Amino acid sequence: MIDFVKLTHLVAAIFWMGGMAFMILALRPVAVKLLEPPEQLQLLGAVWKRFFIVVMVSIVALFASGTNLYTTAFRAIKAATGTGSVPLGWNVMLVLGLLMMLIFGYIYFAGYARFKRAVAAQDWPLAGKAAAQIQTLMLTNFVLGWLSIAAVRLVR
Repeated sequence: MIDFVKLTHLVAAIFWMGGMAFMILALRPVAVKLLEPPEQLQLLGAVWKRFFIVVMVSIVALFASGTNLYTTAFRAIKAATGTGSVPLGWNVMLVLGLLMMLIFGYIYFAGYARFKRAVAAQDWPLAGKAAAQIQTLMLTNFVLGWLSIAAVRLVR
């Protein structure tokens, strides 16, 4: 069972991190280069609509599997040593993961909502500003994701 939980955690992280890598490194730069703002912003909006569903599912899977892994390890360590001290890297990953979830919440409920309203009103400058903010926050989450991965592997 624990292997399934680990796999779920890993797959959810790969989907979220991979999606951000695609958005940051491939989709947006090409859309900016090849498309005029209305088409570019409509494309980003259509892709984000699908991607943000993937992120929400990933967040639920990461939170559920991470909670299971953390509490299972905590109990096992406490039973073996008498103290419930998990590795520091796990605590760093937990804090960074929660921060990433909060940032995504802001992206989705504030930035993306603003972006959709601007696109619907065909206010391309405002939609462009909202898209740039989403891009910046997505890049922030991408960096935090890599720091989280590094912490769990390198910090003992």
